Amino acid sequence: MMIDSDELTDVAKTLAWYKSNFFEGCEESFVADFMVFCWQAVDPGRVASLDLDDETVDACADMLSELKLFVDERCGEWGAPAFWRRYIDWADYAADFPLDECKLFMRETVGYLEPSFFVFTTTGGTEMRSEAMTIFAEYSQSRKARAAYVRSVIESRLTTDSFYQRSR
Repeated sequence: MMIDSDELTDVAKTLAWYKSNFFEGCEESFVADFMVFCWQAVDPGRVASLDLDDETVDACADMLSELKLFVDERCGEWGAPAFWRRYIDWADYAADFPLDECKLFMRETVGYLEPSFFVFTTTGGTEMRSEAMTIFAEYSQSRKARAAYVRSVIESRLTTDSFYQRSR
């Protein structure tokens, strides 16, 4: 069962839900969802717009650090948690994340198309458009922070494409 609202509308409630449902052998998609939720919850713009208290922000930041360690120690090298671990470090700390490595996540994990959003946006929309659109459609009704983030990145790229086409 999942919480019944957008994850980021009540950060403390969502954090408590994730923590109560997190366990050693939980599915990789749950770990990835939990990581992205914590990462998005500590985004400075989100903290300000939701007027989050320091205790909640600190709890999310601490949990994100714990989840990164969990991924490093217990998750496979190529699944969703490992992708998000790499992506978050790229986004927050400018850690190197070559496109070839990103594409390996899709080759090494059958059916895992999510990294295509990164390839699609990083290449200016020239690579993996159909895969990114598949993920975009798949995530269109999800209220999870991970899905909302991926959708927003793809939408931003599509908006840029649209603006460029109109200005020609």
